Amino acid sequence: MKKSNVISGIARSLVVAFIIFSTNSLTASNPLWTRDFKTNVNWQKVTPIGQLIASTGKGLVGINSDTGEEVWVIESLKNCSGNSYSTIPQSPFIFVSPSDGSSDINIVDPVEGKVVFSSGAAGLEKVTDQYFLYESGKILVIGTSKGGKNTEMVMVEMKSAKKLWSKSGAYSFITGAKDLGNNEVLMTSAFFASRINATDGSEIWKTAIDPKTAGMSSMLGMLEGFAASKISKDDILSQLITTPSAPGTFIIAAQKKNESTKVDSKGNKTVSISYTSVYMAFDIVTGKHKWPAVVELRFPLGVSYASERGLLVCSSSDGNINMLSYADGSKLLGKKGGGIGIKGTATGMVPLSDGKLLIAGSQGKNSSLSLLDPATGSLIFEKAPKIKGNVTYTEILKSGILVGTDEAVNVLNLTTGEWYNEDGLEGGAGLITSDDSGIYIFNTGDNLLYKLDPSNLSSFQKVSSTPLVFQGKEQPQQSEIYDGGILITSEQNMALIEKSGTVRYTSYFPAPGISDFRKALLIASAVRAAYYTAAFATYSAAFGAASQSIEVKDSRSGATKQVTGEISKAFGDATVAGAGATASYIKMAQQRFKATTQTNDYMLVMTSEGKKDAKLLQVSRKNGQVMNTILLGKDKEPVYDVDMWLGRLYYLKESSKIEGYQF
Repeated sequence: MKKSNVISGIARSLVVAFIIFSTNSLTASNPLWTRDFKTNVNWQKVTPIGQLIASTGKGLVGINSDTGEEVWVIESLKNCSGNSYSTIPQSPFIFVSPSDGSSDINIVDPVEGKVVFSSGAAGLEKVTDQYFLYESGKILVIGTSKGGKNTEMVMVEMKSAKKLWSKSGAYSFITGAKDLGNNEVLMTSAFFASRINATDGSEIWKTAIDPKTAGMSSMLGMLEGFAASKISKDDILSQLITTPSAPGTFIIAAQKKNESTKVDSKGNKTVSISYTSVYMAFDIVTGKHKWPAVVELRFPLGVSYASERGLLVCSSSDGNINMLSYADGSKLLGKKGGGIGIKGTATGMVPLSDGKLLIAGSQGKNSSLSLLDPATGSLIFEKAPKIKGNVTYTEILKSGILVGTDEAVNVLNLTTGEWYNEDGLEGGAGLITSDDSGIYIFNTGDNLLYKLDPSNLSSFQKVSSTPLVFQGKEQPQQSEIYDGGILITSEQNMALIEKSGTVRYTSYFPAPGISDFRKALLIASAVRAAYYTAAFATYSAAFGAASQSIEVKDSRSGATKQVTGEISKAFGDATVAGAGATASYIKMAQQRFKATTQTNDYMLVMTSEGKKDAKLLQVSRKNGQVMNTILLGKDKEPVYDVDMWLGRLYYLKESSKIEGYQF
């Protein structure tokens, strides 16, 4: 019933690995393997795609995680700093910089062991932005040339790392790019929208964003180079929106910074800064303007949502919202198109089956909910209901909608605009989980488990009668359906409650008492985040969202299976195929995705029995018992990483040796 996540089932069941800085050497009875690299090893990492890599004195090394054998070496990246390593969201690639003190950036394919982009080789001194065009198999990179005098746009082929072409001047300030999947890309800049041949850089069309300046292309090109040196990307935020509700159309939404200077009678200057948002629609094929003029609204750019009737646009500073016609850009909400106001700043939209939209608005520590009827342009609720915390999760039910924030859970009656339960439950969206038998919520207010019947939303039903209180003053953080019960976990506690309400077990593992030894490495969460980001983007796209901050689930629509399939495609086919990947790459990506939809039968928890004997425990989810133990010695700065999917830990035992352990 509950989909595996962006922000859902698996997200709620994230396995937390706590690895703690402690004492001498890591010991376990039987290492899976030990590898001596015959040179210094600086660090090792498990990449999101699952490849084990290490920085050594002879290069960046790819390691077979089953045997410890080297599978590739990039000699030009020897002794690269761990601080230079980072993953690239929605990408199988990683960033690594050389150790020579240069500012060069390398984008590395960690499976094939090749550099797919080098800023130095491309003649760039600093990279400011990059766009991965997976369907076209290319990377669009923006940066400054050697000497920092010019800003350039460089296109690189992923498969060969070959620089295909570069542009400067009029293309020096790219604010957005969208891969059309046919070796063509849509681009937006400070003053232009363009459709470019990704292979050779030729313009298919280029159009000034504002129709009024269409005849001033040469001047605008020069101004764009000037703008690039004076304006940051933060000053000009942008969204590039396409939607099935307006086929053949793309819309640019951008934020514009405005400065005004006033001089008083004494000559004192006062500079005022404000932000407005601008919108324009184009024909994808011809580049012609679809609207007679740019639409400018007097609020900073916020959430944009492509509904069936028009583009809903919101302020990022207050509750102002409007809706723009796909046909001509006319403003459709409020008196004379002046817009309407909701309580709070819009953070997300929930499309309902009758065409209405539930809008979540942030009011600091609380949220409000407004119901908009796009057909009439009016708000339905007389008074916007409030809930504690910021909305992160919604589930559309037959007679209402389940709302989860980071602090509370309640069910909203969409007919009356009131909560079915006056007080709701405490704890938040992380403690919601469900299957075909119902929706289960753990309430941290009374420490009891509750059940919600989707066919009867009038009340939460108590499942348990004895409060579950975690030790160590910890609050429950996550819940999931596991082995016929509901598993409740925190950092050092875990408990399994039967659906009958009986507590099958509780387990507590004290945290190490010395704070200097504690270092919470949320390995599983961090590594899976790349998958969740892509999953969220896919899910939002299903509803035409250009910007969204809450999960929307409709349990009646079959969206769970559809979305899971789309995520699988993104990480099993499209991404790796666009990268020109081998069969091994595709296999790893598919296995990695499959692992995100499955639940491990264990957790990794760090604990200690004294002040200096920290240990990493593998704990069974089924019974809460310790399955395996790895002790930490007197090494005050141990270097290791965990692969939660394979159940392995990689430890730098000596300066040149890595040990692999299987849980």
